[in-house]
Amino acid sequence: MKHTTYLFLLFALTLAGCQSLLVTTLLLVKGPDSEPEFDILLKGEKRVAVVPRSVYSNAYELQNAPMEIARHVNYLLDDKDKTKNKKLKIVEQSKIEAWLDNCNNDFDSFAEVGRDKSIKADIVIGFDIIGFQIRDPQNAYLVQGKCQVQVKAIDCETGRVLASRDLTIVDPPSMPISGGPAVEAQFRPVFVQVIAQEIASLFRYHNPNKDRRIDADSLGLH
Repeated sequence: MKHTTYLFLLFALTLAGCQSLLVTTLLLVKGPDSEPEFDILLKGEKRVAVVPRSVYSNAYELQNAPMEIARHVNYLLDDKDKTKNKKLKIVEQSKIEAWLDNCNNDFDSFAEVGRDKSIKADIVIGFDIIGFQIRDPQNAYLVQGKCQVQVKAIDCETGRVLASRDLTIVDPPSMPISGGPAVEAQFRPVFVQVIAQEIASLFRYHNPNKDRRIDADSLGLH
């Protein structure tokens, strides 16, 4: 699995009689960029749409995560310094969201979305959320993000799959963080960005350094 360009310092402090404290620090990890696994966006004049979809049934856990992830992926792929392709055009995510709203997120294929006259994409970067979890189902006070996502790049004209990868993302990777709803609420947007970074790194230059996260246990704060 490719790792994101950022270092997330994430820890929780839980003490008897005190409120849980979550401190999240986002630091840029510097170093040389690595090539993406798939180079289909790196050259040529292309119009690309980022399309989310979910087959995961737990609406409470998922909420708006697919759309939030897609917005971040859109932003990352639109960074010309990372794709190194000034002819690459990323379709505005608002157009994708409007199309999906009109069909109640019910469509047959990613290519169908890209072919629509309001979008006119050459390639769709589509992803299916298969599983999404923030809390341990056995313990509501343990927070650890887990996501299974299938990523595909589709040629809109032919419907051909140009690239595909299944990702399993766990964050923090070592162990859950102790904390209640406040910790979960602050952790969720961080995890959404981690997922987006993993997806985008398949198609753009990225920093290969592994994220290192420090939780409350490793800091000895419990």
